[in-house]
Amino acid sequence: MKKRLVVLLLSVFLIASVFAGGSKEASAEEGGQTVLTVLTTAVTQEPEGSLAEEYIAEFERLNPDIKIEITGVPMNSALQRITTLAASGSLPDLFVNTENIVGQLADMGICEDLTPYLSEDEINNIVDSVRTGCTIDGQLVMYPWYSGPNALIYRTDWLEELGIEPPQTLDEVVAAAQKLTRDTNGDGMTDTYGFGLIGTNDDSGQTRFVMILRSFGARELYFEDGEWKTEIGTPESVAAFEYFRDLSTKYKVVPPGALENSFNENVNLMAMEQIGMLIAGSNSVGKIFNANPELEGRIGSVEMPSAVTTYTPSSILGWSLNPESEHKDAAIRFVKFMSNKENSLRWVEVTGRMPCMKDAITESDYLSTDLFRGFVAGFENMVQAPNAPFYAEVKTELGKCYQSLIMDPSLDAAAEVAKCAEAVQRIIDNNA
Repeated sequence: MKKRLVVLLLSVFLIASVFAGGSKEASAEEGGQTVLTVLTTAVTQEPEGSLAEEYIAEFERLNPDIKIEITGVPMNSALQRITTLAASGSLPDLFVNTENIVGQLADMGICEDLTPYLSEDEINNIVDSVRTGCTIDGQLVMYPWYSGPNALIYRTDWLEELGIEPPQTLDEVVAAAQKLTRDTNGDGMTDTYGFGLIGTNDDSGQTRFVMILRSFGARELYFEDGEWKTEIGTPESVAAFEYFRDLSTKYKVVPPGALENSFNENVNLMAMEQIGMLIAGSNSVGKIFNANPELEGRIGSVEMPSAVTTYTPSSILGWSLNPESEHKDAAIRFVKFMSNKENSLRWVEVTGRMPCMKDAITESDYLSTDLFRGFVAGFENMVQAPNAPFYAEVKTELGKCYQSLIMDPSLDAAAEVAKCAEAVQRIIDNNA
């Protein structure tokens, strides 16, 4: 463990000077104010960015002794940016953290245990599945801000028009997608597709594939009897890869360019009314409505459909506190404000990202609508992703495999999955 940490810090230190700009020393003060440095992804996207800036301005108004200094970072660059800043001694007071990277960052020792800063009532107010996802080795190393559990979203009006019930199984997804893939204007060309496949080899595509993989009853990575194991290579895993491939190549229910269409492209396709169903996080609805307000009231959600079981991965974005921060009390005041009930309720209505606190969820009329039915169900049953520092490497191998099968459907799926299994096992062995 320590060896991996040393190697990681030495490697990122070489490029630290590229990223170190944009943050002040934790002890910085400006005009008698405490300057709280914050690294966040929220300000780099919309509609989150504008609302986050509004919240920050309100916090500063209510807390004139504190000035918030924000540095934005895209989500795909967050891990590299944080590790680089940590290596150069420039880590801000607060920094973004998610369920995907919390294990790696906690392993580096840069996430303060937040338990001493919270009352028992405050800790118990965090949704149980979220609190589990924020806890490593008994320490609350991430303060949750919002969650975006995945579900199957669908065009309610299209399904009603064709007499289709919202799919409960993966087979029903295929059947519904085939009916939704059609030529609506009679020009001989398909203009609406049943399903938006995120086929990119990035976290967006990998996460959706893992949801299907686990729904078939196969685990990409799990810890048992004191060691990491995989079920890639089993017949169940082969069936999952074949299902993912066949949506594009056999059933042809997804738009062209599945290998390049990541999350944002598929959200845009839904907003442009070109796809009828999509596995997506709750934040997608905010982006869809922001692009096409006419779709409000025409989208619903159901919990992730199953093959043999249902799987919804933990989805949490929050803050971690730098143990070396000299402004910890100010940092705790800030994260509590950003996540309070009033702000959380408005946040979900504008962005679609769900509160992580029980009191906000129980008082939200918005979350009781058909739009959020599937997200709320998934939210209550989220499962923490494997807490392994090398998990991202495993998912990359999965992405290579499903992309190969989509690119060349003549390949023998069992043989390709066997190669993938060998690659995943090598990763496990190299990190034993």
